[in-house]
Amino acid sequence: MKKNIKLATAITTCALLLFSFAGSVQAAPKYNRFAGQDRFQTSIAIARQEFQGQQVQNVILASAYSFPDALAASTLAAKQQAPIILVGTTMHDSLASLNFIKSHMTSGGTVTIVGGAAVVPRKVEDWLLNAGYTVTRLGGTDRFATDALIVKSLNVTTGSPIVIASGYDFPDALGVASIAASKGWPILLSGPNQLPQSVKDFVTSDQPSNIYIVGGTFVLHNSIQTELQSTAPNAQIQRFGGQDRFETLSQILYKFYPNPTQIYLANGFDFADALSGSTLAAQNNAPILLVDPKAGHLPAAIRDYLITLHNTGATPQVNVLGGTVGLPDWVIDRVNLRLGTGDTNTTPPTSTTSSAIQLPISN
Repeated sequence: MKKNIKLATAITTCALLLFSFAGSVQAAPKYNRFAGQDRFQTSIAIARQEFQGQQVQNVILASAYSFPDALAASTLAAKQQAPIILVGTTMHDSLASLNFIKSHMTSGGTVTIVGGAAVVPRKVEDWLLNAGYTVTRLGGTDRFATDALIVKSLNVTTGSPIVIASGYDFPDALGVASIAASKGWPILLSGPNQLPQSVKDFVTSDQPSNIYIVGGTFVLHNSIQTELQSTAPNAQIQRFGGQDRFETLSQILYKFYPNPTQIYLANGFDFADALSGSTLAAQNNAPILLVDPKAGHLPAAIRDYLITLHNTGATPQVNVLGGTVGLPDWVIDRVNLRLGTGDTNTTPPTSTTSSAIQLPISN
């Protein structure tokens, strides 16, 4: 009898300990994946989520394969309350996207094409016109001219903050796209050494209160910052620039998203899904976290940001942009692990801020 009592007591004690331990561990967040069979279908899946199947009055049409013309489109899409739908260089590639427009756009709605005929073909434009839609094309002689047309169409208030990003690579611009879209900030593209004349003209007339440079001095040299300070002497200039795309992104994350309720994950080496998802992220005041799907581990800078969220008590909903080829399940498992269990404390990286020139120490 005594043995039975002791055994029952031991079992009860173990059960209480297990229950207590389980209660002390924070459950890892679940996740949503917005994806299709390809980048076209993924952009459609994201649009369906963004607008919950409702009819839309505006659509932004961008190239699925050429990033430069589309980089500045996020803020325009947010302003127009429009999804970003991707098309290819042939009607066959674009068929699913055009069918989505046909079934989800109001009669006589407006389609804004970003990019010239080389990236979004005339046949697509003709199809839209024949279907009775209003079509506006913002396409210049090069990526900077197209960007200037997009920025002009935003009609921002004088003094509005602006973002300066490289026109020759996409990660830095995509990292800041959701915050720029949610705030209505134009993204102005630049070469590495010198501001395009269109950017200088805009900065001269706008006289922004804040200028955010995204990218280290390897992609946007110190001369860019010097030009900006000379053109807008009263602006506060802040550079987000790390050793790689992930460190640069982490500086943006710590600055603008210290406690997000949602996060979006995307492939950091392909622009399409992150671009399509930028307005959905902006709608939810959420960041896009770029990762390397082939690395087998999270980028250290992104991992540390997730750990910081855990340590501060944040429990964001995890959303995934794209299918398992571009973003394998192991990525989500690692993200949920860091959010759910955390790790050692980390120190947020610093960006450089200046009302006069303050040059970053490292690239």
